[in-house]
Amino acid sequence: MARIETVTSRIIHQIWGNGNPNKAVLAALRNTNDVLNKKATVVWPLLLDALAKNDLSKTGRPTSAERAVFAALHCYAVYQQGNQASCGYADKGHGGKPLFKALAELRKDPTTRAAIDRRVQNVLGNTNPGSVINAVGHLTSILKSRSSQEVINFAQLGQDFYYLQFSNESAREVSLKWGQQYYWQSGKQVAEKGE
Repeated sequence: MARIETVTSRIIHQIWGNGNPNKAVLAALRNTNDVLNKKATVVWPLLLDALAKNDLSKTGRPTSAERAVFAALHCYAVYQQGNQASCGYADKGHGGKPLFKALAELRKDPTTRAAIDRRVQNVLGNTNPGSVINAVGHLTSILKSRSSQEVINFAQLGQDFYYLQFSNESAREVSLKWGQQYYWQSGKQVAEKGE
């Protein structure tokens, strides 16, 4: 796993606490998507202890790593709300699904397809990291409200958030990756081969 992905995974496991979740941290994460928000202070001990020294801010302005991990944790907390029975997170090796692949399942419902597609298009067409992170948080809420049975790889989402902050080109690469996860359907390929 990449560095930011590993840190995000470690923090999620600490928050989950083997089935005894840290409710104060989850509540703080749900109530803000900004690491500088006063409510985020509760999260700082886990976040700042887990990051490498060179990933920490030296000026008080959040680093790309701090923003990325915090944003992924926010999405995890939103998705985890009300679920005490199981952890809604797993990495790829343990069945965790990329967020946009899980969102693709919502496209199967013709009554919600156009609305979901519009929101995803907004994310995929944007290169402003703050706007993208905020919009992905809203998409996570939508996924939670429609289908909270999926186990999502929020650590990979953190790595993606980190990478999209490097440049417009890296943001477009992340968008392409998410677009592939969202739009490509394996059943379509099988049907085309059978024709």
